[in-house]
Amino acid sequence: MRPRPPRGALRPSHFFAAAIAVAVALSLPLSSSSLRWGGHTWLSAGLRLPCLSTTRSCRRLLARRSSSGTDTPTQAESYLLSWGLSEQQLDQVRARYGRNSNFNPNVEDKVKPLLNWLADLGLTQLQILKAVVDCPGLFRQRLEQNVKPSVRWLLEMGLDKSQVTKMIARQPRLCSYNLERTLKPRVQWLSELGMKNSQIAKATSACPTIFGCSIERKLQPLVKWLSELGMEKSQIVKAIANKPQMLGYRLETNLKPKVRLLGERGFANPEIAQILAGSPVILGLSLKRLTHRTSVLEAQGLLAASSLGTAMK
Repeated sequence: MRPRPPRGALRPSHFFAAAIAVAVALSLPLSSSSLRWGGHTWLSAGLRLPCLSTTRSCRRLLARRSSSGTDTPTQAESYLLSWGLSEQQLDQVRARYGRNSNFNPNVEDKVKPLLNWLADLGLTQLQILKAVVDCPGLFRQRLEQNVKPSVRWLLEMGLDKSQVTKMIARQPRLCSYNLERTLKPRVQWLSELGMKNSQIAKATSACPTIFGCSIERKLQPLVKWLSELGMEKSQIVKAIANKPQMLGYRLETNLKPKVRLLGERGFANPEIAQILAGSPVILGLSLKRLTHRTSVLEAQGLLAASSLGTAMK
């Protein structure tokens, strides 16, 4: 029987996988400049020197595609694998990218410029890979014409670079939103509601999902409902400024049941309006937790509009 090689020794399959990664690298233009991330050298083309885990991913992907009769990995897929994307993540990218699961955006025109720009913006390697998995449609965007102007506009709005970086890391789809049709109208809506520029900048930084909310189907109905509860416009503005996440909550299945619960506990609409204006954080609690907390306070005789917000923290 053939003796097994010692643990850690390179096998022929390793050389085969490494050859694949090198072939991918040689097919991409490189320059002498490099980036340093996590102790690894990242070339200016966005390509990390192949490691064993990356070559294993290439080898397994090739084997899986060969057994299923499909082609070898596209250049874009191989490029992302060389960046450290796992097989499972690549499967997610292909599924979310659509177009018959053929993930093959142009590496030179789309993939490499976007990845390098995200790195220059301040995103870490892991954040960039997460953004790619969460929103591979970013590779369909025109970087110079669409993405960069949107980020410049956010900076002009009063956000600093670190805030924008965190927003994109948390909500990478932000880079795909149209500046004129999506970003500006929502900021304009918040301004017309009565929020100051500093409040808008703080709210959108804390909750960038606001930019994905429909004005007609989500934002306007929420404000109308709060007004019907008895909240004044200034109270609504203050509540949104303190808890911007409330703009993303579903009205029918999330917010209204919580307000009905407060009504069942004996609070009238004016009192509920007072509670929400002073402590909008209550809207962020789950219905189960809110039910339990109010039950405990009621049993202790401490359930009152003036103290409910403090008791919920």
